[in-house]
Amino acid sequence: MYNTPWSLKTYDGREKSLLRGAARDVLPESVVQRVKSPYPSTSDPKYVAALQGQVKDLLTTPNDALFGVIDSTVLNALTSLEPELIEPRDRAKMERALDLSVWLDLFRPPIVV
Repeated sequence: MYNTPWSLKTYDGREKSLLRGAARDVLPESVVQRVKSPYPSTSDPKYVAALQGQVKDLLTTPNDALFGVIDSTVLNALTSLEPELIEPRDRAKMERALDLSVWLDLFRPPIVV
């Protein structure tokens, strides 16, 4: 689908037209006609608290390659907030930092500053 021309992907003027057309026979009409919405995300404070715990663990290893790329100050501040007060953009900062840390650990690219 990646290389499919946009005009085919939206042949009836809607997003995901090609996918909707291909699945029309097997999906309920309400699903086929559903308006596209952002990827669902959880706002459960328990999830945010779990993220904060993982970030706190990461912060205990100051020589982690991640801290050659980002400043730990922001992450440290986010771990001290009440989970209910964390904004979605700040939750995303913690998620991306954890993702990047894992990626750096797995692939060990050279970091040039």
